[in-house]
Amino acid sequence: MMSRNKWLRDEITQWHGEGLITADQKERLLERYTPSEWRSSQIILWLAGLLVGLGFILLVAHNWDDIPRHTRLALICGVIVITYTTGYLLAYGRGPNPLAGRYPRIGSAFLLLGLLSYGAGIWLVGQMYHITAYDATGLGLWFLGAIAVAYLTGHPLFFLSALVLLTAANISDATDKAISLITGPLFYAAFAGLIFPFLWRHNEPLHRYGATIAFFLCILFQLLEAEQSLIWFSLFPLLSLIYDKTAEKSRRPLRPLLSTPLLLWGAFFVEIAVLMSRPLLHPEWTWLVGLWVTLSAVLFWIGLRKKALLESLAMVALTSPLSFVSKMFEPEKPWLAEDSAILTTYTEVTALLILFAGAIALIQSGSRLREEWQINSGTCFFLVCVIYAYGRYAWGILDKSLFFIGGGLILFALGYALERKRRQLLDASRKGE
Repeated sequence: MMSRNKWLRDEITQWHGEGLITADQKERLLERYTPSEWRSSQIILWLAGLLVGLGFILLVAHNWDDIPRHTRLALICGVIVITYTTGYLLAYGRGPNPLAGRYPRIGSAFLLLGLLSYGAGIWLVGQMYHITAYDATGLGLWFLGAIAVAYLTGHPLFFLSALVLLTAANISDATDKAISLITGPLFYAAFAGLIFPFLWRHNEPLHRYGATIAFFLCILFQLLEAEQSLIWFSLFPLLSLIYDKTAEKSRRPLRPLLSTPLLLWGAFFVEIAVLMSRPLLHPEWTWLVGLWVTLSAVLFWIGLRKKALLESLAMVALTSPLSFVSKMFEPEKPWLAEDSAILTTYTEVTALLILFAGAIALIQSGSRLREEWQINSGTCFFLVCVIYAYGRYAWGILDKSLFFIGGGLILFALGYALERKRRQLLDASRKGE
């Protein structure tokens, strides 16, 4: 990010030198793209808040039984109110107070301390009143406190903390086959009602990346524990790209909500994992495949209109559900001899070849559209496919030492060729060739 900002700032200076923009426009653009400094003092203050919070929790827990119940409750509420109030005053306060808004870094550390105190208070109050929970209700309440602070401050630390709590709650309940405040079907309501509105108001890449990872992990554990089809992951990148393309040309600008590249990465690695394990088909696979075909047709139509057909082709190939349904077409006998270490089928090979084609198409699309993430992602996808194919089909044929030596040599050659090609494509894209 720092190098990208530096490149853009150099370009802005050059635009001014060539007379393309005025001095005022130059200053406004430079101010907008000034990189934020990474200050170690902020990290130290956050760690200070974390240590103080942990120390306070241990101190109170050690003497907890000797404190009267009403005093305990007043102590919990008092610490939460004092830390939150102090943090907000120092970071975001306004008015005649000389401390108001003057120390944002110290204020964010106090807010973090308040969030930790609030989380500890949830469990301490539950212990005081013998409230036993066999689900993730406590994590859900803690999530609601974190997202409230995120809305109040707009700070990414508290939004990411809320996402961690949301993910932890859903993984916990999915593992225990339970449903609580923000898990199960209620997860989608929490995501749509709290996460998406925050992303709409504070639309930064870091926020989108965090939300996408949380979304992926929560749904992955839900589908695995409920034994439902993983074909859902083939749909999410297509839906996200369709939304992004529609948002670009809408009369009222629509902001991106999730990261399409991260959703594509998730779908790709789920497909690779499915090729390895070959799980049984789930009953709902037919209508999910039908939905994937419909979304693919919509994406092809958008690609034709926007002259980005290669991008659509790459996305469709990389999200192909053939990996999930290949077991249905598996013949009674393997492709090769039964005593061979290679037990594979035509559909498995076809699914892998489609992923190969999708990776190559994504690299070419990135070159044409000047999208660096497509070039880098396509290169990584291609390498993963090569590693999988080599391990799958050469392990039982070659001697183990030859297997590793040959694999290393292939990767050296392939890595050099792809890196050279990637650099050529990036240079061509930047020069507008």
